[in-house]
Amino acid sequence: MRKGITASFAKLIWLTLVLLLTGIPAGGIASKLPANLIISPKASPHHVILVEKSSQRIFIYHFDGDYRLVATYGCATGENPGDKQISGDSKTPEGIYFFTKAVGEKYLTSTYGARAFPMSYPNLLDRRRSKGGNNIWVHGTNEELQERSTNGCIVLVNGDVVQLDSYIKLWNTPIIFEQELKYEDRSTLLHQGQLLLETVNDWSQAWSQKDLDRYLSYYASDFRWKNLDLQGWRQKKAWLNQRYKKISVQLSDVRLFRQGDVVLATADMTYRSDRFASRGFKHLYLVQNSVDWRILAEEWHRSGRAAPPPLRLAAKPPEDGDATEESVLLFVEQWREAWEQGDLSSYLACYHPQFKGLGMGLTGWKQYKRQVFSRTSERVIELNDVKAEVNDSTAVVISKQVYRSDTHQDSGLKTLRLRWHRGRWTIHRETWKPFANQG
Repeated sequence: MRKGITASFAKLIWLTLVLLLTGIPAGGIASKLPANLIISPKASPHHVILVEKSSQRIFIYHFDGDYRLVATYGCATGENPGDKQISGDSKTPEGIYFFTKAVGEKYLTSTYGARAFPMSYPNLLDRRRSKGGNNIWVHGTNEELQERSTNGCIVLVNGDVVQLDSYIKLWNTPIIFEQELKYEDRSTLLHQGQLLLETVNDWSQAWSQKDLDRYLSYYASDFRWKNLDLQGWRQKKAWLNQRYKKISVQLSDVRLFRQGDVVLATADMTYRSDRFASRGFKHLYLVQNSVDWRILAEEWHRSGRAAPPPLRLAAKPPEDGDATEESVLLFVEQWREAWEQGDLSSYLACYHPQFKGLGMGLTGWKQYKRQVFSRTSERVIELNDVKAEVNDSTAVVISKQVYRSDTHQDSGLKTLRLRWHRGRWTIHRETWKPFANQG
């Protein structure tokens, strides 16, 4: 009996300390949550990790229809106060990030203790805001933990960082940094979630319906995507709406997280058109004007699942002329999309083993393209006035190509000579000729 009382008393002390540290009055624990945790009722079960720099504490919340606190740990953050701005400032960043890797002790130097988790700093907004630095990790230590002592990383004692491992799914579990956590009623966070879900769902519906004006009304005036401003984004989407007869965008497992004045909406996204299909993870960064939430930036990450619908391999192209041309145009669109998204493996898989281009064979072409892709982080490729001529197992595709990247832009006439190889179209020859009026 005494052991049971002692254990219960210890739990009560622990819970009281947590409440004091988080600033939640004991009577309000059932109704209050950190304002970072906007409730999206239909989201799948997941964990969220919150780091409060002022208290040097980490809080783990689990969602399964609602959020509940499941663990808390002490930590050390950067020795200098404030949000990270430049490399070497010894500050811990403030934002929403994801874990990109888990590194075991045998692969680490003693500095990192028993476990290390590199994070996605700088994220899309950090890069847009010209924040510097990298290699911000959560890791252990073989020494005594000293608060506010790191170069920007988040450090836990080894026993705690090993436990943290059980809550982390790479590229799935967010870690959110605040100087000081603020708390809201659960009912308020649920209402915010409902309004944001309406915005996200209406945005995806407008996209599916190719309602360009309504779709663009969900974007902030200072929106940017790669090297495009909102007007460039309009032109790109108008071009795609003309290119695709039908578009279907399906979102599932929408999650909503807040940091400062920005909300991050994440979702599993399945995209289908009559020429292209993909499956991946969509991230929308939203800011609020006087009333409504608008998209400031967005990004897409490829998932490991196959894109729907799967293409069937065939011994030769379809017999029907229209179907043959359609299969060529579908292939060209997949090639263009892989190039634009920087998906090097999918891009290079589009080439025939006996490919020739710029005086190079396939091996030289792969080396050349790896170098080009490594120098360019953002690119937009448009193919206009696409014409395809198919002759049995070969085809010629001619288009007006517009290329824009963060380092270069040009336009010219692109010619692709295709061959049917092992059940699919491949590029056998590729040439490009600049338009005469280019400077």
